Amino acid sequence: MALFRALAHSKNSTLSLTRSCHTVITFTPSSVCRRRSNSPAPPQSPPSPKKVPFTVSVHGKTWQDPYHWMSNTDDPNLLDHLNRENGYADAFMADTVKLRSVLSSEMKARLPPSVSTPPERWGPWLYYQYIPEGKEYPVLCRSLETETGWLKNAVLRYGMTRSKREEILLDWNELAEKYGYVNVGSCRVSPDNNYLAYTLDISGGERFTLQIKDLRSGLIDPQLEVDGAVSLAWAQDASYLFYTLSDENQRP
Repeated sequence: MALFRALAHSKNSTLSLTRSCHTVITFTPSSVCRRRSNSPAPPQSPPSPKKVPFTVSVHGKTWQDPYHWMSNTDDPNLLDHLNRENGYADAFMADTVKLRSVLSSEMKARLPPSVSTPPERWGPWLYYQYIPEGKEYPVLCRSLETETGWLKNAVLRYGMTRSKREEILLDWNELAEKYGYVNVGSCRVSPDNNYLAYTLDISGGERFTLQIKDLRSGLIDPQLEVDGAVSLAWAQDASYLFYTLSDENQRP
């Protein structure tokens, strides 16, 4: 059965290739290793979170966890503390803004405009993912193997040139634009190549929702959505989709 894993979990994620790079970068110590004398001094120490007494007892063992209150992500005090930590980090790194921009531009310039995963054959189709030029998330595509050309020397594209009749099955970029955040957990194509089942997290809480897309019509049936789905597996005849659900601890 075809198996696809999401290659982008956040907006800063990138596809990685197995290759070696040897780059020599020279810095001017006065501008990089030392803080500029005219830069504003950062706060003397990072913000310290408050301590709230809390006793934990498990398996006959008892201990204090004064930071247990931080497990409540809805606590406004937690958000306030995170904002203060971010402010401290911004102030501490204020004199490296230009340098970070230069380094980021240099590293991006060394990457090809688009990179692809190796194609995986499933029936008459070849399935693969790639990040389109100018985008930050990948797309899951397929092309008929008979319509796909091969180039032995195209290393960065793993020897494949995309077909003009390429089908885009799932676009992470569209999902991110729609929801503001996207994390695709698992993707499973049905054995008859007619359906795509995938899990989607749009909150950042690692709580995934199962969606099933009809690849012939492009429609997603909202009645088939399942909250809390984890692993997916199609029956051999594609008449059933098996899945596991997570419990309150987000375990299957």
